[in-house]
This record gives sequence, structure tokens and C-alpha cells, in this order.
Amino acid sequence: MKIKRITEVGVVVKNLEKATAIFVELLGARAGEIIIVKRYQMRYRMCRLGQVDFELMEPLDDKGLIANYLKNKGEGLHHIAFGVDNLADGFNSLKKKGVKFVDSEIQEMSGESIDMQGNSIKGVSKLAFAHPAFFSGVLLEFIEYPEKFKF
Repeated sequence: MKIKRITEVGVVVKNLEKATAIFVELLGARAGEIIIVKRYQMRYRMCRLGQVDFELMEPLDDKGLIANYLKNKGEGLHHIAFGVDNLADGFNSLKKKGVKFVDSEIQEMSGESIDMQGNSIKGVSKLAFAHPAFFSGVLLEFIEYPEKFKF
């Protein structure tokens, strides 16, 4: 697996609209649409600054991963994501080296995203979260974007 670059920084927020306004008004970020992910009981919006997306994540209710994170740790850094090629090879290689992952298998997410050159890309992204205990307390996400995604 080759790491191409950091593509996103996940940030847990209490209020998605307020956090978006801060990124847009103070930093000049370009805000994307709000997306709901029922699996994690959250909604999020990407705010792009340069070549990095800040994934602002707000819980839908008082249950779920993001709600628990907010209760236990408050607002702030949740994860850092790397765009990679051949996630399966990297996932298996890291597992052989003792790295544990949040899910036992690579996850897939279908949808539309905007690549770093502004192109709308539809397709399936593959992702895996490495447990933070292996990376000095930082939750790392590895993402294999759809084939036409430009970095």
C-alpha cells in the first residue's frame, strides 16, 4: 500500500452549522453538502481547505460512535485519513505486523465525492480505521478512492 497523502481530518463538533461557518468565514473553506451516515448515527460535511478536507461530524442523537466520542472527549480531532492505493495489501500487511483495526474487514462506501481537481467522482471507496493504540492515540483511516479520483 502506498500512502499518497493526507486527504481528510475528521473533527467531532456539537453544532455542524456553527462549525461550518467558522471554517468558511474565518478560513475560507469550501463547504460541501451534508451527508447522513446512519451506521455511525452522524451527519457530516466536508470543508475543503487547499488539498485537505475537514470532515466536520455531528451526532444525530445521544447514541452512536460520534455521540459517545463527544461525551467522553468533547469537540476536536477524531481521525486523520490517508488516500492510498491497494488498501487490501496494506490492510493485510499491517495486520501481519500486529496492527488491529476497528473493523475486521475493509469497509465500502458508495457515493459521490469531489476529487482534488474539482471533478465529481461517483463510485465505491474502500476504507479501514486502524485502532488508535497502534499510532500514539491517533485514529488513522486509510481510504482507497474510486479509480478516477485525482489527488
